[in-house]
Amino acid sequence: MVSYVDTHCHLDLFADIRNSVSVEDETSIKTITVTNAPFLWKHNNLLFKDCRNIRPALGFHPELAAKRINELDLFKTLSKDIKYIGEIGLDGSIIHKETKVEQLKVFQTILSFLKPLDKKILTIHSRNAAERTIAELSTTLKNTEHKVILHWFTGSINELNLALKEGFFFSVNHKMLYSKRAIDILNNIPKERILTETDAPFTFDERVMTRQKSLDLTIDGLAGLWKMSYQDTKDKIYLNFKDLLIK
Repeated sequence: MVSYVDTHCHLDLFADIRNSVSVEDETSIKTITVTNAPFLWKHNNLLFKDCRNIRPALGFHPELAAKRINELDLFKTLSKDIKYIGEIGLDGSIIHKETKVEQLKVFQTILSFLKPLDKKILTIHSRNAAERTIAELSTTLKNTEHKVILHWFTGSINELNLALKEGFFFSVNHKMLYSKRAIDILNNIPKERILTETDAPFTFDERVMTRQKSLDLTIDGLAGLWKMSYQDTKDKIYLNFKDLLIK
């Protein structure tokens, strides 16, 4: 049976995750669980080191860039041996405008660290900053083997086209399927570039309380957009994920 795919979630923020790692691993969801700062890597690596389906990522969330900027050296040291990177990127929201300079410095520095390294899988935050985020990625990572996933993309069609030109992937969660703007974006992304995510636990509510439920809703929504069966859509997402890892 083909596995589910969750390329962006925050398992370390789940309540009682210390006692439920095996439960999450046994759900047969191929998972990239992101972190928000370099100092969190060691704990996450230990927590998920024996998992078959879960891979932790080394992250530096833009919301923490100003507070944690002194951890850039730690990020550089760790990144050499870690395949999955995220959550990193830029956030142009009004609430974070005062840290814009620090965000950009951290993001640019991280990309410069990653540029000469072997292939990495990056899951990227670009809320209200898609154009600059795409520009930084395309400039610094040009002619590298790194693969980029734009998580919960909310940019414009023009920004989407820039990202598509660069070969980026896009991860989709069930909340996006409630938005007309997001639907318009999804209708302009080739099937081959789409992956699924949950961004759990931030997308959970009284209706959706598990990652599998979130992914079921997302696959069902994509199946409707693509005019494909649920199973064919799930298979396509898994094939896209395999291509991301192999090519």
